[in-house]
Amino acid sequence: LSLFKFYSKLSDILKEKAGKGKSTGANKMSRSLLSISFVSTLLTALFRDSARSHEESLSVLRASNEFMRYAVSVALQKIQQLEETGQADGPDGQNSEKMFRYLCEITRVLLWRYTSIPTAVEETGKKEKGKSISLLCLEGLLRVFNTVQQRYHSKIPQFLASLDFTEEDEEERGNINVTEKAAFQIRQFQRSLGNQLSSGEDNFNNKEAFLLANILSTLSRMLEASSQQFVQMLSWTVKICKESSIEDTQFCKGLMNLLFSLHNLFKSPVSLLRELSQDIHGHLGDTDQDIEVEKASHFAIVTPKTAAPTVCLMVLGQITKILDEVDWLITKLKGLLGSEKMPEASTQTVNQREPMEKAIILQLGTLLTAYHELVQTALPAGSCIDALLKELAKIYTVLTSLIKYYLQVYSSHLGHIPARLEKLVKLSGSHLTPQCYAFITYVQNVQSEELSFAGEKKKKKKEEAAAVATAKVLRETKPIPNLIFAIEQYEKFLIQLSKKSKVNLMQYMKLSTSRDFRINVATLDAALQEQEEDEENTENEPDNSQMSAPSKPDESQEPKRKRRKK
Repeated sequence: LSLFKFYSKLSDILKEKAGKGKSTGANKMSRSLLSISFVSTLLTALFRDSARSHEESLSVLRASNEFMRYAVSVALQKIQQLEETGQADGPDGQNSEKMFRYLCEITRVLLWRYTSIPTAVEETGKKEKGKSISLLCLEGLLRVFNTVQQRYHSKIPQFLASLDFTEEDEEERGNINVTEKAAFQIRQFQRSLGNQLSSGEDNFNNKEAFLLANILSTLSRMLEASSQQFVQMLSWTVKICKESSIEDTQFCKGLMNLLFSLHNLFKSPVSLLRELSQDIHGHLGDTDQDIEVEKASHFAIVTPKTAAPTVCLMVLGQITKILDEVDWLITKLKGLLGSEKMPEASTQTVNQREPMEKAIILQLGTLLTAYHELVQTALPAGSCIDALLKELAKIYTVLTSLIKYYLQVYSSHLGHIPARLEKLVKLSGSHLTPQCYAFITYVQNVQSEELSFAGEKKKKKKEEAAAVATAKVLRETKPIPNLIFAIEQYEKFLIQLSKKSKVNLMQYMKLSTSRDFRINVATLDAALQEQEEDEENTENEPDNSQMSAPSKPDESQEPKRKRRKK
């Protein structure tokens, strides 16, 4: 115990010396030479030892909050070592069995400390530099749960049992229901997060809430997807997302990650993505400023602050995953067509193809309605616009792949166009393509504003800063030609399929108004009006001026008449 006192003083001095002149890295601790077995023993003594004979000595150590924080920080460092390398410092550092045992012991202490002394209670005391002990414990628990899943996956039952049982109950650990044990731990963290959210924005601890959301996401992976506990967890998460209007982007990100990770295991999240897209559209407004969007309120977690870029980029990330899965399924369908040419396999493969075709078209149809919302949203310049343009090109590529598959079906005389495909094409023609071209116009307007702003900067600041801004805008315009090309390819193969199937699929597609150039009707009308006024003025001038260039009015007039027809 006297050694602990000296060690406490020494660690304080070392931290003080290391912190000098390092304002940004002051919180980073140098690598500790303490072994993980010693750290486990030390933490157990500090937080769990209730022996009367030790009370007097331990009270001296417990009086030093700084020393206790240091002990937890070292434990956190050792857990991180285990997570990253599978080993830790000390004589038993490479012994997997012993490392697992120490990890269980440390987890028990951290869990007890966090649940016994809430962060809010701890922080009402004297304010000290650095994270509170409760937050360090929570960070440690998150790392432990990740480490166990990565390094000791086969020992998850023993790990969860160790959090409930004492060493004497070793024989009872044979039949362990992992889902029940994980659900018990999840409920504890759900209560903590619920308390955070009900405390109001003034007392809301965003760091703690973010860690709790990540811990719940990690623990939920231990649940059986078909279990009642999993369904309850998903329902609770949806409820939290619908009712919590905390405007913290980090917490929002953590909660949305939890929602998507659960939903993906339960069923496809396409309907969820559509609702989130409606919320984003409602909060950010329409690309057409004259249109007032009715605010949808499916999820309170989506607010004007969190809608973009946080939620928008996460929604687009999920759409990417779904499109990848759909593209894989279409490739699988094309493979099935090849095997269908064999007479004995034809009935079986037709039965395989139909449900897959239906699933693909339903997924794409719902995604189109989500895109319909996003593509009309007044997104801020930057990552959201860039990501959306790329994803729009991707969905047209996937739609083209589906049309090519049906071309293959017709070439092989193995089927016909289903009515649901016609509906999908009609939906793309009415709810996506026209809006895509309107969105391109919106993006070009936003980017021209940025360029003009960069031009003003050029006058005031150095040319290099303005050049960086200009390069950024030019980089963001690259996805536009790719999107236009993807739309044109889709329409090209639609024409081919229409000829093969004798079904006019192009009746649903409107003539595109944006290709390599864009006609602004208002500007064109103004230019024509100016030209008419000029012509009237020239008629009033002497004949010699009228005869000076007789061919010029005809040359300039004809292209403009053609453009008006378009």
